[in-house]
Amino acid sequence: MASSNPSNLQSIVLLHAFPLSHLLWDQLEPIPGYQFVMPDFPGFGGTTLSNPRLTLEQAASDLNRLLMQLNVRKPFVLAGISMGGYWAFEYLRQFPEHVDKLILISTKPTADKPEGRQNRLNMAEKVEKEGVSYLPDVLIPGLLGKTTLADKPEVKAKVTQWINQTPAKAVALAQRAMAQRRDQTNWLGQIKAKTLIIAGREDALIPPTEAEAMSKLIVGSKLELMDQVGHLVPIEAPKLFQKSLEAFL
Repeated sequence: MASSNPSNLQSIVLLHAFPLSHLLWDQLEPIPGYQFVMPDFPGFGGTTLSNPRLTLEQAASDLNRLLMQLNVRKPFVLAGISMGGYWAFEYLRQFPEHVDKLILISTKPTADKPEGRQNRLNMAEKVEKEGVSYLPDVLIPGLLGKTTLADKPEVKAKVTQWINQTPAKAVALAQRAMAQRRDQTNWLGQIKAKTLIIAGREDALIPPTEAEAMSKLIVGSKLELMDQVGHLVPIEAPKLFQKSLEAFL
């Protein structure tokens, strides 16, 4: 989990994907001059479940309070992957002056279409009734690229373990929050923070065309498309991700 920030280090705030936790970042190596701050979405990673009607707007406000408590005062690097990207968009919309640089990984600014929204609500209801044991089989084909699935069974095993450790109530909370998220597209052109956009070419969940479209809307942004990588870039290609992160910083 996150820790307080010495004044001489710039924070990199890392927001994880659904339905995982801050453990998604566990292969990141320290970067001189920076400190990683890895919050969990409410209910994930052993954190306390909040209001069952939590919205991403409220989650962003809660994140800001947490960062203040951790003494993250000066502008920081904000990175979000997938759901973490949705969370990051909402944080940046509310607190643009707090973000020095922005990293968007395997995410998109648009809201769900009606079918996608209904699928989220259906999953929320199902996990509350049946638990999370069925989720790995449903989610992993979208979370991991075909190369990872073929060549890295240890990554699939790790993601399966993480999903099985996620409380059903947290899964339901996050799905309902994502189902009602706003479309952030119309203000992307106003983003002042230097931005890096990363996507895997084998991402079956959010196709890399979304990253390409987003890069055209965020002025001066840098786009990196990674070969043989799916949705969960930091654990499918940790060395490549580390290299991209360090080069951007």
